[in-house]
Amino acid sequence: MALLRRCWSEREIIAELPKLAPEELRLLVDKVHELEAITSQPKTDWGRALKEIEGTADDLPADLSVNHDHYLYGAQKR
Repeated sequence: MALLRRCWSEREIIAELPKLAPEELRLLVDKVHELEAITSQPKTDWGRALKEIEGTADDLPADLSVNHDHYLYGAQKR
C-alpha cells in the first residue's frame, strides 16, 4: 500500500487528536517538544556571517558585480 503524503490543515489535525491512543499522544507530544526545541534555536545573523567572509576574495575583478554573467557564463560584458 502506498503512503500518500499531504499537508493537513490545523482543523484536520485537531479533529484527529481524540482518535489517538494514549501512547500515540505521548509520542506526538514528545515530537512537538522536539520540534519546538529546534525552532527556538537562534537563526543565523546574516550581517555577522557576511562580515566573517568579507575580504576573503582579494583578487576579483573590479567590475564583477556588474559583469558577473560574463565571468560565470561567458556573456558579453556590459
